[in-house]
Parts: sequence; structure tokens; C-alpha cells
Amino acid sequence: MFRPAAETAMVAGLLGWVYVALIAVLRPGVLSEPITAVLPLRRDTFGALCLALSFGCAFALRARTGTFWTRRAGRPDAVEAGLAAVGGYSFLVWVYLCLDNLSHPQTTGYRLTHFFEHPSEGTTAVLCFLLLSGCLFGLRVRKARHG
Repeated sequence: MFRPAAETAMVAGLLGWVYVALIAVLRPGVLSEPITAVLPLRRDTFGALCLALSFGCAFALRARTGTFWTRRAGRPDAVEAGLAAVGGYSFLVWVYLCLDNLSHPQTTGYRLTHFFEHPSEGTTAVLCFLLLSGCLFGLRVRKARHG
């Protein structure tokens, strides 16, 4: 379970840092604001923690296994296809919402769509990030078990 957890944390940490890095470049005035109401942690602190987590996992993976990431050739099964598709599209929505937050930060609390009252754009971004991380973890666990 070490490898899947470390690979997931390495990628999730890197993505979190990239988000904060983009904010630092495009909207530096909001770095000291909380990342979300769910997690009352400053954006710049979140970014530093994410980078440290990603670096620590990358170092541990390389030191312990000799590589940062393992891949398996061949055709994935339905579970892998589902995890990859859900994770991939969660990633796309998360990137869109992060970029939207950079250009229109006032819409973070708005509802995501006119079809439903909930969730808000900010909550959806957090949920997509968690879903992406969960799918990535699931794919890495399957890789570790099936070689």
C-alpha cells in the first residue's frame, strides 16, 4: 500500500501546489485568504504543505523503489477504465474551476449549475479534487496488486 499512497500523494500535492502557484502569479493579493471554508488554511500555507508532501513522496518513491511511477502495459479492465475515466474528468472539472476561481473569484460561492441549488463551485472543486485523488489511489492500488 506504500507505493499507491505515495504516488497519489505525490500527484495530489503537486496539483495543489500548481493551483497556488497560479494564484501567486495571477492574483497574489488573495494568497493569505483561506483556501476554502471547509479547510480554513491560508492558500500560501496550503501550497507550501502540498509542495513539501509531493517532494517527500517523490524522494521516498525514488529511494525505496528506484522510480517515481510504475506503469502496466495491456488492456485495462472495466474497473480500471471507470477509475481512469472518473478521475480524468474530475481532473478536467477541477482545472476548469481552479482557472475560473482565478479569473472570477467572486463566483466560488455561487451554485455550480442552474439545475440544482447545491453544490457551489468551490465545493465542487474540492469534491473533484478528492474524487480525483481517490480514483488515482484506486488505480495505484490495483497496479500494486496486479503488477
